[in-house]
Amino acid sequence: MTILLDSNVILDALQERQPFDAEAKEILLRAQNGEFTCYFTAYAATGIFYLYTKARDLKSARQVLDFLLAAYKVVSVTHEDCINAMSIPIEDFEDALVSVCAKKAGADCIISRDDQYLRENSPVQVIEPKDYLSRLMKGS
Repeated sequence: MTILLDSNVILDALQERQPFDAEAKEILLRAQNGEFTCYFTAYAATGIFYLYTKARDLKSARQVLDFLLAAYKVVSVTHEDCINAMSIPIEDFEDALVSVCAKKAGADCIISRDDQYLRENSPVQVIEPKDYLSRLMKGS
């Protein structure tokens, strides 16, 4: 199975944002252990790096990004991806772009806590972390 993580889930784990951090950490750990392939977008990497630099310091941001790049895969964002995202009937451009990137990576689903995104008509299924973990427990 292949998943794409929305940046909110990655940040839940890294910043220990309760009550969401336990599920996010479990997903990241399972991906690290090779239970499935995990992607995040290139622009998520820049956003996470920026947030960590502002919240902590440059050294922390580099350590976090080094960890993410070693453990998970990055899907690029191209000019064509942006054009394709504009044609998807999703209100939030960032969510549309995540959907395009997930499809490009061959992801089976996108894991996100974004309530609006969960209700949108994404070409790749968007599910909450708890639902994904439940699915893993059932073996489907």
